[in-house]
Amino acid sequence: MFNNYREILSLPGALKFSLAGLVARMPIAVLGLGIVLFIQGVSGSYGLAGIVAAVYMIVQALAGPGIARLVDRRGQATVMVPIVITHLVALSMLIVCVYADWWVGLIFVFAGIGGATVGSVGSLVRSRWSHIVDSPKKLQTAFSWESVADELLFVTGPVVATVLATAVFPPAGIILSMLTAGIGSALLYVQKSTEPPPIERTTEARGHVFSNPGIFTIIIVNVFLGVNFGAIDVIAVAFADEQGVKSLAGILLSAFALGSLIAGALYGSRNWNSATHHRFGVTVAMLAIGACSMMLAQGMVSYTIILFIVGFTIAPSLIGANSVIEALAPPRRLTEAFAWLGTSLGFGVAFGSALAGNIIDAANAKTAMLLPAGCAIVGALLALSLLKLLNPKRSSHEVRVNRPGRNVSLKG
Repeated sequence: MFNNYREILSLPGALKFSLAGLVARMPIAVLGLGIVLFIQGVSGSYGLAGIVAAVYMIVQALAGPGIARLVDRRGQATVMVPIVITHLVALSMLIVCVYADWWVGLIFVFAGIGGATVGSVGSLVRSRWSHIVDSPKKLQTAFSWESVADELLFVTGPVVATVLATAVFPPAGIILSMLTAGIGSALLYVQKSTEPPPIERTTEARGHVFSNPGIFTIIIVNVFLGVNFGAIDVIAVAFADEQGVKSLAGILLSAFALGSLIAGALYGSRNWNSATHHRFGVTVAMLAIGACSMMLAQGMVSYTIILFIVGFTIAPSLIGANSVIEALAPPRRLTEAFAWLGTSLGFGVAFGSALAGNIIDAANAKTAMLLPAGCAIVGALLALSLLKLLNPKRSSHEVRVNRPGRNVSLKG
């Protein structure tokens, strides 16, 4: 059943860089939540916590594609090593300024610097896969593997971060993120054999990857899906708090991620005959249905079960989005294209966490569940109505470049 995974992980250097990348991107699972738990634990405000987390994630989303473009031109290690060092310093100063009761604006400054320097490790790892695999089938399996790895982080990370932050030390989630980012980066960027070579700037590498209508569609859809994810993070903490078991909030998020992990593993183990963009449309529609079902939650048990079921739609949706991006993007701009995928999710997550936090402060967690449900519906409607733009036979880089009457500037 899992021969597909065994085949790609046996490629030279594949397992080493994938495992290092797994450790290095732990922040995607714990840092946003860690900031929420830290700020809320010290200030008592979900609204402030959500806004600080939103600043971190918005700046991360804005900076990600620029960092990825530099990586494409200069190489992963050259760009990322100084960026990771800056990231660790910024998060250290965030913790210091909160406890030292410095001017509140500095909280946002250091959160922003931390976001600007977190990078998109997932896009770097996926670029390495694109560099070493030799067939679309293997690449889809590799993307499935990486989505499973992401969900493994989301299963374990929130539980550990929540327990440590609520029972031991408020900034524990941030410190956990710092440790894993530092160790994972040190292990990943020394691996030169699988690192894609720098690409010289040519006519083919100019322009914007999101000038492709299919990529632009994925970006917009992912913003709405990101609102869903960001809101659920904050809602889970508040829902558990309202139930009197705040320290169990990580279990809710882990159930969500566990469902996604299982679905991602099964998705990657199967050889699909249907088109990737069609599967993407189906999975985002199922995600919308699942998001609406959260309104049925009455307690911790029912909400945990619902989130577990909703999670089954997450990994297939993200795998499909990555596969569509890989099929549509210019080869010389692949890392940047993957980063734009993360950017769109990041924007959505930022707005989702901020809006959900303020809705919770004004009403309650149950009311805030309307936000992810509504945004998931909008995202699904957009994906289904614009599905033809995601078809590589219509919108791939090669098709657009060779289309009669097209200007060469479309090559970016």
